[in-house]
Amino acid sequence: MSELTIQAGWLKQSEAITTKAAEHENAEEKKSYFGGELNLADPIAQKRKEAQEKAWNVVKSAWDNDRAIDDSVNEKREHYAQMEEVHNESVKKLHDTQNDEKALQKLYEVEDGSKEQENLELLKKRQDLQNGVAHGTLTKEEMERLAKIDEQGLTEYQVRGLELNERAGKFKLDIEDANRQMRDDTANITSMMQERLKFHPMVDAQKQAQQIQEAANEEIIGMLTQEAVDHIDETMEEAEEKAEEAAEKKEEREAQLEEIKEQRAIQEAMIEGTKEAAEEARAAQQRDNAPDLEVTEVLEFAKGSRQADDVSASLDEIKSSMKLLEADLKGIKVDEEA
Repeated sequence: MSELTIQAGWLKQSEAITTKAAEHENAEEKKSYFGGELNLADPIAQKRKEAQEKAWNVVKSAWDNDRAIDDSVNEKREHYAQMEEVHNESVKKLHDTQNDEKALQKLYEVEDGSKEQENLELLKKRQDLQNGVAHGTLTKEEMERLAKIDEQGLTEYQVRGLELNERAGKFKLDIEDANRQMRDDTANITSMMQERLKFHPMVDAQKQAQQIQEAANEEIIGMLTQEAVDHIDETMEEAEEKAEEAAEKKEEREAQLEEIKEQRAIQEAMIEGTKEAAEEARAAQQRDNAPDLEVTEVLEFAKGSRQADDVSASLDEIKSSMKLLEADLKGIKVDEEA
């Protein structure tokens, strides 16, 4: 899995998660309250940021691990390629050395199956065993033959043949070592790829990141709901307080109106009483053919039913009823203590 593939997958996943969260928030905004009016931008932004960071850390951790596996696989592949190059080069040199051995045999005109050639083959076997090129042991008979060959001494052909075999032995060891390392690289790559297919950490990390984002979105919706409920409760409390205040003011106004009605009733009663007193005075005057009564007398007559304060307050009404002149009322002063 390349870095670009991982990044593209994560960006697509992140975009899908963000879109889903936005749909949740839009659905909430269509209800009877508005999240923007509740001043929740900072808590929601903080919650979303924390969820994104947590989700990114999960994906990033899996991404780093996956990238580390990719790096290890690439290293093994590069090393395999290097060993393959060593192997191919060593094989080529070994073939060249073997061709040189055939050319040497032809140069010295040594026939296959001759005693000199058979002794060289036995000497090459001992050399390969000593250099670790071959595996096994020499038989007792072979050891006795080698002792006689060493005692007799080697021919020039045999000496040069062992030199070429020494070189060929080195190439054989290089080929064997390259093959071993190539087998190890192949096994390691296969194991790592199987582990990746078995555990698929990137897929699991993306699922976990999505779960983190969804959980955060649910929590944000819960925050919006709770804040909306609190806001509604607060609004209702304020409305109840205002209603109580309005009720108290209404009671005060009603009490004031009632007091005004009572005062007006009293004033009307006073006025009616004053009129009645004036009418009685006029009737008495006409009945006795008495001269016109002075205002002071009228007032004295009215004292029996109203207090001086009430009569004084109703002078204008008395004046109208008795058709008194304004000049007649000048100088009149009601005795407030009477």
